[in-house]
Amino acid sequence: MAVTEEPILLYRIQTDAHRETILDGIGARLRGGRWNVKGRPMVYTATTPELCFLEYMVHLNGTPLAELPPLILCEIAIPAGSITYLEAHQLPNGWDDPYVTPEGLPQFAEDQFSQHNTLALAVPSAVVPLSPSRNVIIDPLHPLRAACHVIRIVPYPVDPRLPTA
Repeated sequence: MAVTEEPILLYRIQTDAHRETILDGIGARLRGGRWNVKGRPMVYTATTPELCFLEYMVHLNGTPLAELPPLILCEIAIPAGSITYLEAHQLPNGWDDPYVTPEGLPQFAEDQFSQHNTLALAVPSAVVPLSPSRNVIIDPLHPLRAACHVIRIVPYPVDPRLPTA
């Protein structure tokens, strides 16, 4: 009997309005991001819900948490062995600058996807770089994208005691 590896579980926090396109990378395609240029779809996830939320918070640009539309937590299963893990020392200088994304960082990511022929890249978080949790960027154009599945979506409550700026 063949032993199959369990899928890897990843998490994404987003607004409920876009639940039908969770694995399409539309937001990143429209706006670009730290690891992708505008026009290139990418799905930003993390290995823990907490890291997802911290990453979401730093992109609020001062919007009070109480004014956010309802958020959802998406649990995503991707095939085992489909992630290439990169450590901070393997990344270009300035990858973790909180205000400016180094000009070559999206191309670096693109090169890593090609070099490793990988569905996803796991990288440290610029928000909490010493955390063992990782951001995982999924390439929705990779053939293994068809093997990725959203397995659960639940409302993501925001604790009112959190700072709003």
